Amino acid sequence: MHDFGRDYEIERFRRSLAMLPTGAEALKREEAMALLSRLRDVTARLRRVEEGLRQLLADESATAPGGPQSA
Repeated sequence: MHDFGRDYEIERFRRSLAMLPTGAEALKREEAMALLSRLRDVTARLRRVEEGLRQLLADESATAPGGPQSA
């Protein structure tokens, strides 16, 4: 299951930062954009790991004694 709310928030921040003028104060626009890109990549990787772990648990419970496949 994907959390589209988080994706939306990250994309909303990315778009907001993209509208800043180049060289804006605080984080530089380019630094902020790079951080958000890394955040998006890490979030996607974490979701894949989470899905893989869920699949492993499902496979394990399906083949465990007393599980659905053991009848």
